[in-house]
Amino acid sequence: MRAIDLIRRKPLVITEDRPLIEAVELMAKENTGSVVIVEDVNTMKLRGIVTERDVIRALANKLPLDTPVSKVGTLGPRVVKARVNDSVSIVASLMVDYRVRHVIVVDEDDSVVGVISIRDLLGDLDAIKEISKLDRYPKVKE
Repeated sequence: MRAIDLIRRKPLVITEDRPLIEAVELMAKENTGSVVIVEDVNTMKLRGIVTERDVIRALANKLPLDTPVSKVGTLGPRVVKARVNDSVSIVASLMVDYRVRHVIVVDEDDSVVGVISIRDLLGDLDAIKEISKLDRYPKVKE
């Protein structure tokens, strides 16, 4: 099973100059935990991501809701992403290794194709079967 097979909906996107409140409103309206930051909504070139955790951190730091999402979210090389043909096991490993709940799926041009959330992974029986085959950690001897 590939990453692209787990994408359930069109990604929510916003440009980096837009205010945080727009990202929050999108997340609330669509009942999702992240909005992808793109360079341009036509090219969908990945710039970053704003998640619920970022929103909580911004509110805790008393940032105004008109703060640009580029000042709140994760940008550049720190963004956790997978390629469309990466296996579900790779996506799960990225989530564990980087302690994130959302992995952005991109094509060969680094354009956003979708987002896979931990909820998407856990809601797919085939994905769970594939992840269960991972041999990442040594088995405990009895």
